[in-house]
Amino acid sequence: MSPLRDFLVAPRTGEAAVDDRARRMRRARAAAPAHAGTAPSLGVLAPALDLHAAAAGVGLAIARTAPAALVCVHAPGAPAGVPTLRAPARSGAARLAASLRARGLDASARGRLAVVHLPDDRAQLAGTAARALAAAGPLPIVLAVAARDEAVDVLLAARDAILVALPSAAEPALAELALAGAAALAPRAAALAVALDPLQRALALAGVRAPRAISQAVEGLVG
Repeated sequence: MSPLRDFLVAPRTGEAAVDDRARRMRRARAAAPAHAGTAPSLGVLAPALDLHAAAAGVGLAIARTAPAALVCVHAPGAPAGVPTLRAPARSGAARLAASLRARGLDASARGRLAVVHLPDDRAQLAGTAARALAAAGPLPIVLAVAARDEAVDVLLAARDAILVALPSAAEPALAELALAGAAALAPRAAALAVALDPLQRALALAGVRAPRAISQAVEGLVG
């Protein structure tokens, strides 16, 4: 349980750093893109093992009425989560992926999703994320992370809502702490117990279909 607590509940910082982070969060939320009211911009917190599938599922859920959705994944030290199979890219996702690559980003397209892998290096994270978000324009956005720190929290604070996806075996107290931490970052937050079978995981990663539980959780957050 300790790794999950460290990654999903709160970064380990001193009091001064916490105060500074809170100020930066408020500035980030106030400077949220103008399109945030029309296209969902969601954060996802999940363990690295489930992060790619959960992020893809959330992206598919919010892209149902959009040409494409941007899915940014930050999982330091974890495998890239490249799917064995991929749905043919829709034209909107293909164009978005091409725009992302033109900005020097590691991007691929599948179905309605354009997926970007954000760098492990914290010094590069904010700049890379900014380039990716600029490319998305008015499209729905998912920012999925497996490890919280100050830089990540500032990015999450600019999202409309955060979904915390924990393993079904996680302790209820941990889920409550993780949800409370997410609620302190974004205007809305919800927690979900993730128990994806191999087929659900494969379909989400391929950009084919969002798991029902994730779709329902996203619907509850964005309406």
